[in-house]
Parts: sequence; structure tokens; C-alpha cells
Amino acid sequence: MTAVLSDTSDAENMHYLLQNLMSSDNNVRIRSELTFKHLMESNPDAFLFSLIQIALNDSLELPVRQASLLHLKRIVPLYWSPAFDNFKGPNTINQEVKQTLRESLLKLIGDSDSKIRSSSGYAIVQIAAVDYPDEWPTLLDHLYSSTTNPQYSIYEIIGSLYVMQEIFDDVVTDEQFFEQGIAVQVLKTCEMLLEGVNYNLEIKVETLRLLQVVCNSLVDVDLDIPSRESFCQTVVVQIYQLLLNISRSVSGDGQYVNQLIAWDFKHQIYTILNFLVNAYAELLDRFFTDSLDLALLDISLESKIYTQLLSVEPTQATFKSIFADLDQFNASQRERREPFQVLTMTVAKKVEFTQTLIELHSLDSIEKTSKLCDLLIPLSTLPLSKIDDYNSDFNQFVTDESGLDGQITVRDSIRELLSDMNAKDNSIFINILVQKFTIIQGSSMNQFGVEAIIFLIACCFDNDDTIVSQPPFDLNQFLNNAVELATNEPLINENFQFLVARLILMIPKFIFKYVSICKALGVPSFERIASIIPSLGGAEDFLIIKSALLVSLQYYNYFIRAKEFSTDIQHKLLELVNQLKEDSEEDTNMMLLEVMTIIICIDNKSLSQNADSIHLILTIGFKNDSSFALNTSLFECIEDLTNDIPKENYWNLVSSVFPLLLGKISEFDGEYNSQIDLSLQVVTVFIKGQTSQEFSAEVFQSTFAVVTKFIFACDDDALLQSGSECLIELVKNSVSLCSAYVDNESHETGIELLLKSVSKLLSPSMSDRAIVKLGDLVTVLLNQFSDSIHEYLEDILKALTIRLVKAKEVPTIENMILIFNKLTVSQPQATINFLNSFTVDGQPALSKILPIWFQAYEIMRGYNSILSNARAFMEIFKLNYPAVQHLVVDGDALQPQVPEGVIITRSMAKKMPVKYEQIPADAKIIKLLLDELKNEVTSGKNMEKSLKQGYTHGHYHESNHDYDHDYDNDYDHDHDHEHDHNGFVGAEDEDGWEDMEEPGKATFAQLKSYVDDDGTTKRGSDATDNDMRKLLIQFFRECTSKNIANFANIYNGCLSDAEKAFLSENIAFS
Repeated sequence: MTAVLSDTSDAENMHYLLQNLMSSDNNVRIRSELTFKHLMESNPDAFLFSLIQIALNDSLELPVRQASLLHLKRIVPLYWSPAFDNFKGPNTINQEVKQTLRESLLKLIGDSDSKIRSSSGYAIVQIAAVDYPDEWPTLLDHLYSSTTNPQYSIYEIIGSLYVMQEIFDDVVTDEQFFEQGIAVQVLKTCEMLLEGVNYNLEIKVETLRLLQVVCNSLVDVDLDIPSRESFCQTVVVQIYQLLLNISRSVSGDGQYVNQLIAWDFKHQIYTILNFLVNAYAELLDRFFTDSLDLALLDISLESKIYTQLLSVEPTQATFKSIFADLDQFNASQRERREPFQVLTMTVAKKVEFTQTLIELHSLDSIEKTSKLCDLLIPLSTLPLSKIDDYNSDFNQFVTDESGLDGQITVRDSIRELLSDMNAKDNSIFINILVQKFTIIQGSSMNQFGVEAIIFLIACCFDNDDTIVSQPPFDLNQFLNNAVELATNEPLINENFQFLVARLILMIPKFIFKYVSICKALGVPSFERIASIIPSLGGAEDFLIIKSALLVSLQYYNYFIRAKEFSTDIQHKLLELVNQLKEDSEEDTNMMLLEVMTIIICIDNKSLSQNADSIHLILTIGFKNDSSFALNTSLFECIEDLTNDIPKENYWNLVSSVFPLLLGKISEFDGEYNSQIDLSLQVVTVFIKGQTSQEFSAEVFQSTFAVVTKFIFACDDDALLQSGSECLIELVKNSVSLCSAYVDNESHETGIELLLKSVSKLLSPSMSDRAIVKLGDLVTVLLNQFSDSIHEYLEDILKALTIRLVKAKEVPTIENMILIFNKLTVSQPQATINFLNSFTVDGQPALSKILPIWFQAYEIMRGYNSILSNARAFMEIFKLNYPAVQHLVVDGDALQPQVPEGVIITRSMAKKMPVKYEQIPADAKIIKLLLDELKNEVTSGKNMEKSLKQGYTHGHYHESNHDYDHDYDNDYDHDHDHEHDHNGFVGAEDEDGWEDMEEPGKATFAQLKSYVDDDGTTKRGSDATDNDMRKLLIQFFRECTSKNIANFANIYNGCLSDAEKAFLSENIAFS
């Protein structure tokens, strides 16, 4: 050992180095990092040995010991074994040092500090991933021994349990777990620890975490292995019963609620119970009643403590006065959870478990429902800390109401429970709560108690299950009471904001719940509520109520079209948005723009008469210009505002905003700028909004000049995408202005500048992402300026071909392929001759392009794109082109050839290279088009089936928009069209061939005879026919009847029996 360690074995030097690495002096820290790196690389063996010695020395400062293990975790993968992905080497750690490290780490998982236990445990799992079982066969035996031997300390047991959790997650295989007895051993250990009276709750909590890992394996088991299925069904019941009994015994005297670790213990128990019920509902059905009774008992016990803490500031002193084990709890936390967080998670988990049980078995009892209701009301009270958060920042209120806060809350769990209840339980719950609401209106109950009841009522109204019968209470009276309370003048003050806000949010949910009965009351109720807006003061006042009013508008819009609201309401709401925008952030910005789409659609012509609304929209949208979701909402607002408005209004808006946007674009300094990116996109949306006429000369010239200069100066991928799209839309809408344009400075014409833009994008230095719109730009040139660019066309297409061959990104490939589709459909012979006339990388361009073309087609998205591609392939096939027929390409994937007796696992199969049969390119075209026809026939049958079964949408819901948006986006397409490349695998087993004799043995002669028939057997449904299907059937009919391009040879030599049968049926009976 001494020879291995050399001079770095000096623990004092390592101690000093670790201290300096944490120094606040930047120079000291940098020098220490360099020394650290040098020592590590020069002698990893000695370096790791020194680190572990520091960790073992409990007389040293805790931060230094913790730091030594953090560095050890980082260094182990670099030098331990080549099995690590980031192994640096070249030599591995000395075996003697390895053994010392393993033994030392096993000691450290018993340390009294939870961070030391956690870090050493992490390192053990790292090493076990490459060493267990071959080089570390005793690991699990040691861990078992540590958990069951009474001589070991509490911390050694806890540390061992933690390591076992991680090992089963990352290291142990299913075979080791089930067949080699690890599962049985671990379950026995867990049972012993959970039932043992000598083990404290801290140990039991860690045991439950291990048991959760075991349960994960029981749920993910491969049920094709009968012994495993039988094992799981047996032990799941045993585990569930064990935990139920333990939990019941802990709840016996109700004293556990004064121990924080006991709350954690309960949380872990209910996590497993809920997990198992969700996975094995039928198996555990007999435990339903006992489980629900216990859950309600525990909620009742915990509610007393939890609700007490809701009304105070949760400080350490407060918790210490309630929980005697606070210090022990804090010391035991690996994740440093706050006490109140644990309480919240525990109650929320019980509510979630109750929800799971009720979803399986209806309560179906007024008594049980009433009991649950009484438990949920106090638990739904807003915590004082949350009220403070809302008062200091209304944005938090909007985030919570939008459901975008990732934190677990009891209210969220209750909302889930009530909104997912079955219709009968939901109806009972509503009746109980409505009665309580009616009673408390005239009482002196505090606003937060009332707010909790209204919150619960709203949760019930969120329930999707329909109540068929008329509820036993008067709907009109309830609505009138709620509106009167929300607009009650004494309540319109800062002290009652939360009550009024909750009422405002509940009312539209109520109307939507009973929309078939009281939809007509929607607009009048909102108008009555909106009447309080003038009383809400300035921009700093009543921010919670104002936010609630705007959020509620979204709820009303589920069942009321925007145009049903008055322009008076429109202006009031617009003022609210104006006031909130000053301090709005993230989720609130999103809400404001979503609400603006509704406000705009009330009367967009009126709002477009001046530029106030567009500037308001842009102000909000640019507050977080890098947010994709916010950008999308911004674009929708602009589309809605400019939709079908008078031309004068449109040009006034353009004149007002374009100078600002173009000014931002002109500020480009060579670096990516999200404001410039968004400015380009906004200009594009504006241009798309007015396609009925060309831009004015002045607007076009200023925009064209700025955008082209920007493209020439820019090399950023994202900005070039946005700039290219902007240029494309501008030119498409202003062809004559582009032709007449001459730049004031360079004197270049508009067409010359377009060619210059194309030339830049064709440059080899441009990435695929930068040129994703290149195909569209070239298409514009071909469509609009073909005569003017004729002399450059061949060079452009050659350069485009070379870029296509080099391209890797799918959207870029698709975009360029569309150009060749267009050219091939219009001039098939000339296009294919052209591609065969020059070489790329020493081969004819045609032979390089066709395989890419085929691959692009198989994953192409969008009906129109696929249709144009199919037309192009048909034209290529009809040419009977020798170079196409002689080109060999990949056909169907071949089954991997596996030697007899060799078992291929899933992971091995993923790594095996896929091999394909080799077929002529013309045969590939036929197979692709045949796959397409199968897709069309299948989707047509599915559509017909859906129509016969009368599939409909669930809720009645009006869109926020009064027209359909047509998004021109590479990733959003007008037709969900998916290719099935293996469409005929197993097709021989399908039904539906009964109309033909022996369809699997179809011959070309039979096929031709069907085609030559007079067509009186044609069948089909207008609901399922479409252009693609008709086109494909006509193509195959023509190929068959005329034997175009020797179709018979491909039919006989390249198609499977299933493909022949399918083709015969669809040509014969279509």
C-alpha cells in the first residue's frame, strides 16, 4: 500500500487542499483547482485513497468530509473501470485501493450525518454498477447483515437500506431479483424491520422507501413468465395487508400526529398503498372498506394539527412547540425537506389515496359523503403563507389558478378528488355544499371558511361527469345568491378580495356544469359581475379580484362565444388588462394574452380602429420574448385583431407597429437576440394577415430593405429561419413590387437581392437549421420569377441538390424535397434528365437523391406534401427510366439472423444494425405507393366506423377564435397523415378478403382481368373517398392495364402475397 500512495498520501495536505477549494478568495481557489487536477491525474490511486481517509476522519470539519466524498463520486468513473462511459484511464485503480475504498464506503453509510451517508451510498451504487456481482460478491450479504444484526447502529441500518434502494433501481437484474431469491430476501427483511419493536420510525421510513422500490419491480414484471406473475399476485396481497395493519396500529391512539417522523412514516405507507391499488385494483378489492375507513380516520386525526398550522406563520419555533422530534427529523433529512412540506405531502397523499378508492368503488352514501365533506372543508382553507404570497404578488394567484405551480398542495389533491368523482357521488357532494353555502351566507363565518366552501363547490362543478336529472336546489336562486354576494358593495374591499375572487371564478363553472339548463344566464351574470369594475380603483388596487375577472372570462368562453359580449364589457376588460400588464410576469402574461384573444373577438373591427390594442398586445408579448408559448398566444392575438378588418384599419396598424419592429431588427449586432427573432415573426404574422392585396410600395420597400440586409448580415440559425420566412411571405404577397424594387444604396434589384439571399443559404457554411426555409424560398422564385431567373436556375438546382445530399435535419430535407416534387410533376423527363446529368461525390446526382427522397417520403408529414410526393413518384415510375430501374436501394427490413441457441435481449436487439433487402428503385416506388394506399384504405375504414358509431366530442366548447387558423409551420400540418412502412407485415392474417377466391394467390393475369372489367363492382363511401386514394387506385389500374414500365415484372418479382392480395381487392372492388 505504501508504494501505491507516494507523496499524496499525506492526509494533512489533502485536508488543506480541500479547504482551499472552498475558499472565498478566487485566486486561492483557482490555484487549488489546478493543484487538485494535477495530483488527481498524476496518481489517481493515492489521490482517491487520501480522499477516503479524509471522509473517514470524523474529527475533521463536516464540510471538508462532505467535500471529499463529492470529489470522490466525480473521480471514481474516470479511473475505476473501462465499463464507465466516461472512463479516462489509461490505467484502472489498483485492486488493493479498490478494496480499501469499498470497505471504507460501507463504513461511511453508517455515519451520523445524512449527507455523508447519502454521498457514500451514491459512490457504492456507482461502483456496484460495474463490480457487482463479479468483483463485489459480498455486497448484498453485507447490506442484509447490516439491516438485521442488532449490533449495528441505527445509522448503519438506515445507510444500508438507502444503498439497497439505489442498487435495486440501478444494478439488480430481474433474473437476480425473482429467480435468484433477492426479492424474497428483501421482503423478509422489510417485514422484520417494519414489525420489529426495537426499530425506530426513522428506520421504518427508510424501510418503506426500500419496499417502494420492490413494489416498482412487482408492477413492472414480465407477466409472460408464469412463476413471476404468481409470485407477484401472492406477495402484493401480503404487502398490502401488512401495511394496512401497521398503519392501523399506528393510528390506534392518534398520538402519532405529534411526531414529524410518524407523519413521514404515514406518507410512505400511503404512497405504497396507493401505488398497489392503482396497479392491482381487482386483487385488492376486498380491502376497499377497511382502506377507506382508515384513510378517513387518518385525515381526521391529521386535520387537527394541519389546520392549526394553516392560520399561523410556520416557523421552527411553532413546529417545536407541536413536534418533540423536530431536531431528529431535521437531522434525518437527505433532501432537506421543510416540516410543513412533509405535513402537506402526507395529507395530500391520503386525499389522493381516497380518490383512488372512490374511483374504484362509489361512496354511494350521503353519510359517508357528508363525513368526507366535513373533513375537506377545513383542509381547503387557504394557508396564511399563501395569502401573504398572493397579497405581495398577484402573479402567484394567477399561477395557482392556472394550475401551473409545480408544488404539491392539499387543495390541488382535493380538486383532483372532487373533479374525478362519479356522477352520483358528485351530485351528493354538490347538494351538501350548496346547503352549507346557503346557510353560511347570513352567518358571521370568516371569509376564508366561506372561500373554502366555494372552492369545493367549484371543484365539483369542474367534474366532467354529467348530472342527468335536475338538482334538488333552485339553480336560478343559487346563481342569483352567488352573483349578489360577489357584487355586494361591503365586500368590495381589500379585506374580502379572496372571497369575491373565488365567487367570480366559481360562477362560470356552475353555469357550464348545468349549461343545458342555464346557458342563457351566462352573459347577464358576467355583465352583473363586471359592473364592479369601476369600483376596483387604479392599477395598484384589487389585483386579486381583477385577475379573477379575467381568468373567469376564459371559463365563460367554454360555452359563450366572444361576440355575445357587449363592446362595453370589451372596453372594461381591456382596461383591466392594461392595469395588470405593468407588474405581470410569466404565467400572468400568458393569461393576459389568452384573455386578449377573447376580448379582441368581441369586436375586432372596433379595436382595430386605433393602435392601442396592438401596442398593448406587443407590450405583453415582448415581456418574455423567448417563451414559445407566449409567442404563440401573441401571434393568435395579432391574427384575431387583423382578421377580416377594413383595409384602412389594417394599414393603420401596420404603419404604427412596423417602424418599431423594423427598428429592432435593424439593431442586429451579429449575436442572437430574442427580441429581433420575435420582431421578425410578428412582421411575418402581419404579412400573412393581409393576402388579398399587395403591400403599399412604401411599407414593402422599407420592410424588404431591412429584412434582406438582416439576412446578409446574420449567421445565427434561429434568426435566419425567422428572417427567411419573413422574406418569403413578404415577396409572395408583393410580387410586382419586388420585381420593380431597386435598393437605394447598392442599386441591386429585388430579384438580384432574392438570388443573393438564396446564394447565402446555399453556402456550405450554413447549417441545416439555418436553411430550413430554403426550399420555400426557391419555390417562390420558381413560381413568381421563373422568367427572370432562367439563366441562374440550373446553378441553383445543382447547388440545392448538393445541399440536399449533405442535409441531416428532417425538416430541411422535407422542405427541399418539395421543390423536386414540384419540378417532377410539371416536367418529369427534364427533371430526371437534369439529376442524371451531373455528379455529386463521384456519383450521378439521381442515384444520390432517390434514396434520400424515398426516406423523406416515409416520414413526411402533411397531406399536401405527401400528395405532391406521391404524384412525383408516379411520374418518375411512368418514365420507365433505365437509371432508375438499375439503381438498387433499401427495401423492407430483414429479420436479424441469430445463431441457434443464442438469446437476444431487448437491449442487444436495439444495438444490432438493421439490414434491408435490396430492390430496384422503381420497385421501391411501387412499394411506397402501395403502403400509401393501404394507409388511405385503413384510415377510410376507421373514419367510416367512427361515423357509424356516432363518435362526438365531449363538452360543448366554443373556440376563442371566430375562424380557423392556418398555421404555415414545418411542424404543424393540415392533415394527420402517418406512413406505415411495414404495412403488410402479418397482413396475411387479416380478415376482409372474403370477396375474392384465394386472394393470397393472386396473379398478375387475374389483376389485369379485374382492371379490364367495366367497373360495375365499384364500391365505396363518399365519407371515406379522397383525392389521394382515387389517385393511387387510378395509378395502379393504369399500370396494370397498360403494363407501364414493366409493372408486371415488379408485381411478380417484388411484391409479397399480402401486397398482391391487397392490390387485387382494392383495384377489383374500388
